[in-house]
Amino acid sequence: MTTVWGQWWPYNEGMVVSKRDELGVYELADRNKNTVYFGSGKVKTRLQDHLSKKECPRARFYRIDYYSSETECRAQEQRLLEEYKKAHGKLPIYNERIG
Repeated sequence: MTTVWGQWWPYNEGMVVSKRDELGVYELADRNKNTVYFGSGKVKTRLQDHLSKKECPRARFYRIDYYSSETECRAQEQRLLEEYKKAHGKLPIYNERIG
C-alpha cells in the first residue's frame, strides 16, 4: 500500500477543501511542511474536529490520500507512523499527545 499524497492545502477554519467526507489518511504539517500529525478516518470530519478542538495548533497545512475501507486507512496510518518513528526516533508531536 503506497501513499499517493495530493497537494498541500492551507489548514485553517474555512479552508478544509475536501468536499467529500470519505475515508482516508491525512498528514498535518507545520509552516515548513514538517509533519506534526498523521490521522485517518472520515477526513473532512476529522480535520474539522482537530480545528475546533485546537488539538494541533502548529498545523498549517494538510494533505489527503483516500482509501476504500477503515481497515486500509488504519493499516496505512500505522505504516506511516512506523516509518516516521524509524526515521526520526519518535512519533510526530501530536501523535504522541493525542494518541
